[in-house]
Amino acid sequence: MYAYMLRCSQYADHFRPANWPFVETKINPQPVTSIDGQTKKYKRTWKKHQVEEIFSRTTKYCIETGRNIEDLTVKDFEILAGDCDQTAEQVMNKVNEIHRSGTLRPGIWSQSEDDLLNSFLSKGIEKWGQIANLLNKEIHKGLKIRTGKQCKERWNNYLNPEVNRGAWTDEEDLKILESYKQNGNKWSIIAKSIKNRTESSVKNRIKSLLNKIKQDLTAMDDINSGIDKLIFKKRQNMIITSEDLSVSPKSGYDLTKKTFSELSKAFS
Repeated sequence: MYAYMLRCSQYADHFRPANWPFVETKINPQPVTSIDGQTKKYKRTWKKHQVEEIFSRTTKYCIETGRNIEDLTVKDFEILAGDCDQTAEQVMNKVNEIHRSGTLRPGIWSQSEDDLLNSFLSKGIEKWGQIANLLNKEIHKGLKIRTGKQCKERWNNYLNPEVNRGAWTDEEDLKILESYKQNGNKWSIIAKSIKNRTESSVKNRIKSLLNKIKQDLTAMDDINSGIDKLIFKKRQNMIITSEDLSVSPKSGYDLTKKTFSELSKAFS
């Protein structure tokens, strides 16, 4: 360590013993090259004008050659790709995705895809990767347009009728906050503590609540005390709601006073 510090120091030449060898380290990064030896960096995402341009170019090419988009091969797209940042296969997948969905909006799902996804799940197929392969084979002629992750997100976020996509209740917030205190950011475990909510929606809700807590924190508070205060507030809201819905206002009032007293002692 001492030797390393001497090497890094601007005074190293004054303190280094005469018999110490001097080793100079050089880093020579190698450029990433393609198979043909040409350096080329492909972009992962498509910009709006790129999508419009490549689809317009493909449509014009089909008119000139008298062919349909679905009949084009990779060799055709090598011509169409031209000066694009993407590979011919990436261009082919993007054009076919647009052609199948009927819109230039990226990733939009067609009704036929939704119907087929519902059909596969009703038949008991549970592996998302397998579902994606079947969907690509049936609708996209084997092209890798949909992934297992996309199919899972489409089902959970839009199609699954059992998923609750409505506003969050105080009871739900209370459950996920208590579970978060116990389990940390283990989202899959937290999601099991509440019904009809997806793991991603639970994660987003907790992060939203935590951001709100951080905004309300004082200089003397930490995040844990902020969570405790919000849990206490959610419990108060639930008690007030149950009081409003109770059949006997008097008995509800007595229960509320007692419960408020117990909660106040617990959090004092």
